[in-house]
Amino acid sequence: MTTIARESLDSILHDESLIGVVEDRMAALVHVIHTGSEKLLEGPSEPTRAASYHLSSGGRRVRARLALSAGMALGLPPEDSVAIASCVELIHNASLVHDDLQDRESSRRGVETVHIAYGDDVALCTGDLLLSSSFAALARFTDTRLLPELFALVHSRIALVIGGQCTRLIPTGDVLRDMDAYESIAATKSGALLSLPLELALTGSAKGMWSSDARLAANHFAIGYQIADDLEDVEQDRGSLSVNALLVLTAAIGCSEHEAAHRARQHALEHLRKSIELARSLPNQSGSLLRELALDLSHRLEATH
Repeated sequence: MTTIARESLDSILHDESLIGVVEDRMAALVHVIHTGSEKLLEGPSEPTRAASYHLSSGGRRVRARLALSAGMALGLPPEDSVAIASCVELIHNASLVHDDLQDRESSRRGVETVHIAYGDDVALCTGDLLLSSSFAALARFTDTRLLPELFALVHSRIALVIGGQCTRLIPTGDVLRDMDAYESIAATKSGALLSLPLELALTGSAKGMWSSDARLAANHFAIGYQIADDLEDVEQDRGSLSVNALLVLTAAIGCSEHEAAHRARQHALEHLRKSIELARSLPNQSGSLLRELALDLSHRLEATH
């Protein structure tokens, strides 16, 4: 097992060393079936190749960074922070592979999606492999007494993501005209995996009583982020089954798209404000990176007003 030197909270926000360890850990875990006594096949399987292909395509690794930042702030051993970071990133990437398959997306991060490059069946198995690997990642958490609680938390958040995705895929008039339903989808589908790194770090450091605040902070950020993203993607989403905040507001209150855009922007800013306040309240500055992300997005939204 790789040994990682402890670093300060400030440096972890900018230093790529632990992110590099997370990348190596994820890459190794998707190949674990082909090592030692577990070797079942000659050479990598198609899902293993596809998983490596997907992981190597890049991404900001926001969830991993949230885990590393929170873990360092809360005094977790670096190995535990890496275990949590690898776990949540593998879950997130599993969801991306499955989402792209269901949405029939042709590209992500500038390259072909897994189902285009490898086919639908391999994409389905690849998402499953990434998801399974996330549990192996978390199994490296050093305080084994906490693993049952941590695994149960992971299952709970994955279940929320699945529920949010299924709701999003059901094209009902109620969802497309209901802002509350829109927010629920954003909170479950996106918020669950943004709160998970914070919740795991808090639980792993005996501060699980703060998990509800972390969950709310992440949910508010997820809603604000999704609205901001929708404002940029409205033309792309128009005429499709995509749930877009501007189109939801236009249909719900019968206003012009210009007015709906103004309301959507104000709505996003309010959610981001709440996220900033809640993230600031988390112990030991464990929510500092989430707060920075919310502040940055708020400033960008205000600049486009």
